[in-house]
Amino acid sequence: MPAELLKRTTSRCPKCLKACPATVEKENGQVFLKRRCVAHGEASVCIASDARFYWLATGKEENRCCAGGACCDAEGKAAGTLGKNASGRGTNPLETLSTCLALIEIVNSCNLACPTCYADSPVGTGAKLDFVPMEEVQKRVEGVIARKGKIEILQLSGGEPTLHPQLADLCRWAKNHAQIDFLLLNTNGVRLAKEPELSRELGEIFRAGGLQVYLQFDGTQAEGQQELRGGDLREMKAKALQNLATANIPVTLAMTVTPQNITQLGEVIRFGLGDENIHGITFQPEFWSGRRHSSTPRQRLNTADILLGAVEQSGGQLRFEDFTPLPCGDPNCATIGYLIRREGQVWPVSDFLDFTQLQGFLHDKMQYTLEDLAKCGCENQPLGELLKTLEKTRSMAFRLVVKPFMDAWTWDEDRIDRCCTHVIRPDGKLDSFCRYYSGFPDVEAAL
Repeated sequence: MPAELLKRTTSRCPKCLKACPATVEKENGQVFLKRRCVAHGEASVCIASDARFYWLATGKEENRCCAGGACCDAEGKAAGTLGKNASGRGTNPLETLSTCLALIEIVNSCNLACPTCYADSPVGTGAKLDFVPMEEVQKRVEGVIARKGKIEILQLSGGEPTLHPQLADLCRWAKNHAQIDFLLLNTNGVRLAKEPELSRELGEIFRAGGLQVYLQFDGTQAEGQQELRGGDLREMKAKALQNLATANIPVTLAMTVTPQNITQLGEVIRFGLGDENIHGITFQPEFWSGRRHSSTPRQRLNTADILLGAVEQSGGQLRFEDFTPLPCGDPNCATIGYLIRREGQVWPVSDFLDFTQLQGFLHDKMQYTLEDLAKCGCENQPLGELLKTLEKTRSMAFRLVVKPFMDAWTWDEDRIDRCCTHVIRPDGKLDSFCRYYSGFPDVEAAL
């Protein structure tokens, strides 16, 4: 069966990292991203091992942005989710797009040397600690607020953000800021495990809520631990979880999924469901940026692999119907699902609602306007309102997210055009998470 063209986009050459034209094609039930670099030839990668879990807006004829232009296919029909919408948006389109999450690195160094670090953070503690002064962090955040308004979720990251000497003061400032709704702390958990007083202090600051810890967690099994982190950190993670629970600080587990630990998805879900202080799990297929950059093909996972594995390993507890693409960005940027737990019992969310009746955003527009780009889909879609309601149920709704970040191999410029996960860079500008950590030589020029 010949390949079916789904859309045209712009990708990257995995060798020289330069932009090159690309197609997304369905072939034998899978979806491939194919590109040709004038210097290094063709490169192809599977971005959906099961085409059922690759989402493409069908679009409407009246939303065509041109008559047979570069964003259209050979028949003159729109062939991309965003196409040429980028034209006319100004020098930095992220200043126009909604910012659902703003991430800022407050420490550049780390107390671990994980082989898979997407930020390529150097080891540095004590006298070698490389951190951003609190005043500078505040200046950058205030700059974004002045330009774009309220920040719904501010994520403190790094490096390892818990190493910051003024972490508690920063958290108090964010907690009391009228224009910051919620704080995420992205951490490997080392300090939280070794220093229970840190968890207690954060718990006091956020006694009324407003903080969640995003804890790096690679599973309960031995396989893959050494490759991911350079050591077996399971005992340390367990201690961090214990201290956070004692301090009443909710946790989301962030699991980097590799071919070595994908067989443990079901066990990790069961582990999370067994701890009421764990509110969900984010599964991140390993991607090749930072310390792990690779210009040669390697076995890699995608959203479909995670969904297939999670459902298969759940013992009937999960269904494909429990998952839906998030409406705020490109539908392939994040897939979210829920389990409902109460009084020791667990139900699939599809027992209570039908996500397919709330996915109108997948059939709305292929060529977004400036006005569309300035809005967040979560604010303007019935699905978004429902998801926010589920989040307010706290530990009863157990959240499962699949978040496939991009590297040169999987780069689809359409996803950047609609990105809502932004990094506040050292110069104060906003950048897409994937692009900021990509290592592309022309990133500055794009802003």
